[in-house]
Amino acid sequence: MKKILVSFGTRPEIIKLAPVIKSLSKSGFDVRVIHTGQHRELIEPMLTLFDIRPDINFNIMKPGQDLFDLTETLTAKFKEVLTAEQPDYVMVQGDTTSAFVAALSAFYLKIQVLHIEAGLRSQNHYYPFPEEGNRTLISHLATFHFAPTSLNKENLLKEGLPDERIFITGNTVIDALKLIRQSEQFSASKPDILSQITPDRKLIVLTAHRRENHGKPFSNILKAVGELLKNHENIEVIFPAHPSPAVQQAIENSGIQNPRFHITKPFDYLSFLHILLRADLILTDSGGIQEEASSLGKPVVVLRNETERQELISSGLGKLAGTDPQKILKTANHYLQSNAELKPEAIFGDGNAAEKISAILRDLK
Repeated sequence: MKKILVSFGTRPEIIKLAPVIKSLSKSGFDVRVIHTGQHRELIEPMLTLFDIRPDINFNIMKPGQDLFDLTETLTAKFKEVLTAEQPDYVMVQGDTTSAFVAALSAFYLKIQVLHIEAGLRSQNHYYPFPEEGNRTLISHLATFHFAPTSLNKENLLKEGLPDERIFITGNTVIDALKLIRQSEQFSASKPDILSQITPDRKLIVLTAHRRENHGKPFSNILKAVGELLKNHENIEVIFPAHPSPAVQQAIENSGIQNPRFHITKPFDYLSFLHILLRADLILTDSGGIQEEASSLGKPVVVLRNETERQELISSGLGKLAGTDPQKILKTANHYLQSNAELKPEAIFGDGNAAEKISAILRDLK
């Protein structure tokens, strides 16, 4: 069978690629795994959870590293490894800078690129930044595109990409959720913090880390959260704070002094799934959480002005609020005061995306 080199470097990438790596390995492909070395403290538990051992680790993470540094370092690393490995395919997921550089390096060496989670578009080149640019560029370097939804395929077709190279598979994050919730580890991983949230309390989960929300936008988000806590005595907020210095500084400057505002370190994936399952409302600027929330039937206030996951908004499970405090308050209140029963929806797939991808690759000539 053909040799596939799979590259990842962030927690969302390994979560979404783990089911594919496992499926490809079971199907007899020669799978080689590269870990670029980003987000080490967040990704190591994922490697243990999914029992994946990288064959190559770039260990590129350095303090103060910017996009120029990252691109330069990764380009040299990928050139060396791809030249030595000579894979038939390079597989990347999503829209990180490391995914883009892996695709570009493969293109330079005339190696075919497989793009998992292809076709997501916010239609704003700088929002999210640099992800929208990265994923658009990857699409025009990739040979085969695995699009989660029909809308994602339409986006690719509008950009002139050939229909016969685009496959609708669903999103592999749903596969990962399915795997984890069926595992023995999941039931034993409920975090202690949930014991502090009594059944009569409504739980809001807040996540915010995107580069474009640093500074005043993030301060506005925290201002809205402070108002929600003031206006609703029956809510608790859990905020797993990203280790980014910009996020930590904004927290210090927020002035929120409320025992119902729980600032924690990032949770491991299993613990965080328990928190999402308990949540009554999610406030997030994360893309992956929008997908996970829909499969769990949880309403989402999207802390962005655009989303590349428009399917969530169309379903009614999500609303765009940006970072304007009043709009966040209004949107959050809409869900907190609603009596409508929300149910899980298979907006982003049925949990069999990895098997579909493996089957497609087996059939490729």
